Amino acid sequence: MKRVAIAINPSKDKDNKVAIKVREKLYKHFNNIEIIMLNSYDIINYKFKELLDLIIVLGGDGTILSVARGINGKLDVPILGINIGNLGFISSIEVSEIDKAFTKLKEGSYISQKRMLLTCELPLENIKSESLALNDIVVARGTLSRMVKFQIFIDGKKYYSFKGDGLIISTPTGSTAYSFSAGGPFIYPDVDVIALTPICPHPKGMQTIILNSSSEVEVRAENGDEELYITFDGQKAIKTTSKTIIKIRKAKEYANIVLFDDYDYFKVLRSKILNNWEECEGD
Repeated sequence: MKRVAIAINPSKDKDNKVAIKVREKLYKHFNNIEIIMLNSYDIINYKFKELLDLIIVLGGDGTILSVARGINGKLDVPILGINIGNLGFISSIEVSEIDKAFTKLKEGSYISQKRMLLTCELPLENIKSESLALNDIVVARGTLSRMVKFQIFIDGKKYYSFKGDGLIISTPTGSTAYSFSAGGPFIYPDVDVIALTPICPHPKGMQTIILNSSSEVEVRAENGDEELYITFDGQKAIKTTSKTIIKIRKAKEYANIVLFDDYDYFKVLRSKILNNWEECEGD
């Protein structure tokens, strides 16, 4: 471990106490290490002159999502999330586990798990680029708009039409986020699939469908002259025009998330998502 960046969410670590602690621990565990301190909000604009061995993200799940999108296309580097947010489902460790984690890093007792990203083609005026998402891409009505009419095509074949508030296209990582809140299933994070989950569909015939990750999803959304938005990981939103056609598919890039050898997905799922089920059952 020679070059490490620490990406800090300033709203979670306002006085840099956690960042300074992490930096000191890194110097303690690794000799001749170079450490770059970054603001997580600015990472998308940072010019990396040399390759990194690791990016340590200090924040919650939202911070990891923004960093993962920000570095893709620039760096293929593992992300170690240290949770100082509220949920921390994607994070690798809690602050109290820093010493143990750095010892495991030094020993090589970890893996870098590839997590799928989604990309969205936006054939709209003044929008030339594609955008990435680690959790989900959501197409939805504005706050005061009426229900939207959605037509969904899978690999060029019509799947279904429905009216509702929106549609969530999620990765397995994102299956525990908005998709779960809208009634979608949990999906193990390294399974190679895409999930489509409707938001308040009318009628109820439209349910979550799981697709192979090689599928291209085309969404044709009609909302007249009212507001319609495409949102990436709940953080970046684009207002679209009427009769927008959106094409979503698996990106060629991946997010690499550090997981240690004692990582237990189901334990994390119970403690972080399922209302502390482990404590309730007395496990």
